[in-house]
Amino acid sequence: MARVTIKDLAGKLNINPSTVSRALRDHPDVSPSMRENIKQLAEKMGYKPNHMAINLRRGSSHTIGLIIPEIAPFFFPSLIKAVEEATHARGYNLLVLHSNDSIDREIENAEICANMGVDGILVSLSRQSHDIEHFQELMAAGIPIVFFDKVIHNSLAHQVVMPGKEAAALAVSTLSRSVPFGSRIMGFFADTRLSITEDRMEGFKDALNQLNWPLEAVELVISDDPVAAKSAFLTAWQADHQPAAVFVMSDELLSGIIQGIYQENIRIPEDLFLVGISDGELPNYLPFSFPYVHTSGFDMGTTAAGLLFQLIRKLPIAAETHYMEIGLVNSR
Repeated sequence: MARVTIKDLAGKLNINPSTVSRALRDHPDVSPSMRENIKQLAEKMGYKPNHMAINLRRGSSHTIGLIIPEIAPFFFPSLIKAVEEATHARGYNLLVLHSNDSIDREIENAEICANMGVDGILVSLSRQSHDIEHFQELMAAGIPIVFFDKVIHNSLAHQVVMPGKEAAALAVSTLSRSVPFGSRIMGFFADTRLSITEDRMEGFKDALNQLNWPLEAVELVISDDPVAAKSAFLTAWQADHQPAAVFVMSDELLSGIIQGIYQENIRIPEDLFLVGISDGELPNYLPFSFPYVHTSGFDMGTTAAGLLFQLIRKLPIAAETHYMEIGLVNSR
């Protein structure tokens, strides 16, 4: 008989798995009556928490779980390669799971890892994740987890991230030396629910404030994808007052800006000063050079996997946030 999962309970009640997960841990976001209904159904269907199945397994599965929010052409391919190399070198297998930026899929993926009896998990959270509660059972059962890139700030967990505030500030410092003071600047940012967006936007604004840059000369643009970024950029460029400089927080948004630059035959840096945060792959294919703060998916994958294997070996490492080193690079 197949083991009852959180997804099964959610299906019976026609609610989201995230609601079931919270109710089973008495989360205040779920009403007392709903919590009681879910617990009664869980008992009736014979649901057992993940950690019970984990504790029943014997030995090591020699498998690592990797949960990522998206399969995108930037950052994650090099990160997956790094993790795969690290796991293979240690004689482990790698299970890659995709949440599609959905909290419900993320919970399902956590259950898959539990049922597979993985020895450890690497997680980049979805944009719908507001806490790491759905991983608590796994951690309580002694399964080490390292969160990376997209994390929850102030969580008591092992985390590997890029110092986004410092990266954006470094980019602004370069920008400020390259265009006249008070020039119009556009900053392109992704979904504000993401921790990386929050950090990079804060660093961008703080750096400009410290320079006393006129607020009316700064425009923040929130774009979910390259198409939206391109559209916003073209609208600004085709207006009477064109931007003198553009900061872009990621390669995904940069790819949309690049399309707009080609469409308008804009010369970089003669017509527009461009600076951003990049994994470094996309800039190598462009016919012009521009400075960017390097964020390496490969390096982050190597670091996160290395930390996870230390935890698997039960080394006494405190749960804290580990920051990657950053530096300014010119694409040529």
